[in-house]
Amino acid sequence: MFPPFDLMKLQEKGSIFLTRTNGLPYMKHWMEYQRDFVKWMKNEKLKLKIDHIYPLTEVATAHEAMEARKTSGRVLLKM
Repeated sequence: MFPPFDLMKLQEKGSIFLTRTNGLPYMKHWMEYQRDFVKWMKNEKLKLKIDHIYPLTEVATAHEAMEARKTSGRVLLKM
């Protein structure tokens, strides 16, 4: 919880605004979304491109590759 503050101060600073998320509509249908996702994966209607799998010990290397934009697709860490 944040203490009250004057929202007009954000406007005075320029293009700064306040927003919040509301995940309740998504949570309401979470199980349905999860079933659809598994069904799409089984029916090969959804394909994920895995670019590289790094051992967990090479997490820094994985981050460096992503930051240098040397990856395309998912980068996974294997435990």
